Amino acid sequence: MNYRPPPLLPAVTNEQRPPPVPQVRAAEAAWNTRNADRVALAYTEDTEWRNRAEFIKGRDAVREFLRKKWQREQGYVLRKYLFAHSGNRIAVCFEYEYHDSSGQWYRAYGNENWEFAENGLMRKRIASINEAPIREAERRISVPEGQDVAYNTWLADQGIGGSHFPLAGGSLPTY
Repeated sequence: MNYRPPPLLPAVTNEQRPPPVPQVRAAEAAWNTRNADRVALAYTEDTEWRNRAEFIKGRDAVREFLRKKWQREQGYVLRKYLFAHSGNRIAVCFEYEYHDSSGQWYRAYGNENWEFAENGLMRKRIASINEAPIREAERRISVPEGQDVAYNTWLADQGIGGSHFPLAGGSLPTY
């Protein structure tokens, strides 16, 4: 694959105001397509990842990792939330839900640290993820197509919020 489309959004800088919510939302939207070819184009050719305990190097390896992930994680729906940013780095927290081939549902929570190259592509992604089985009736972020989740359930449930926190209790209209 020789074609490299331009980055969807400009690289992140300390001077960026307002914070880089569009970059976070674009990443969320891309991952929710579950299209490994499309998602992989957002990363540099030599991107480095740590996903849980797995170390991945290079765009082709990322593409293969994502294909396997989304074969295994069916009904996958992801929500990402900006946590902090500085220079060419963004930290996000996220939650996602999926079910396996037996129909067992899971909810995963985690944090990601992103580092961007000069061209706006992501060169490093470090993800720490925990998950737990849930009943289908406990799903809370897998909403009908076209409907958006208005708050980060995980952060709100932890009591994290207030005006000092970017999500303000997880209820800012931006999210």
